[in-house]
Amino acid sequence: MTLPNPAFAVDEEHRADGMATRAAEISAAPAHLSRGSLPFYQSCARTAYETAAANAPQPEGWQR
Repeated sequence: MTLPNPAFAVDEEHRADGMATRAAEISAAPAHLSRGSLPFYQSCARTAYETAAANAPQPEGWQR
């Protein structure tokens, strides 16, 4: 079990928000030049959100 790292969690959440925003921009434009990379942006955002949650302090009694 790793100890929570709130500063890292905030950084990862910020990175995930940026990746999710970029994925939304690509999704909104069918002819977007980065259309082929969309699954990678989505996967990176998902992983960053998961990492942020894993490093954020959790409420008492919460099981990871």
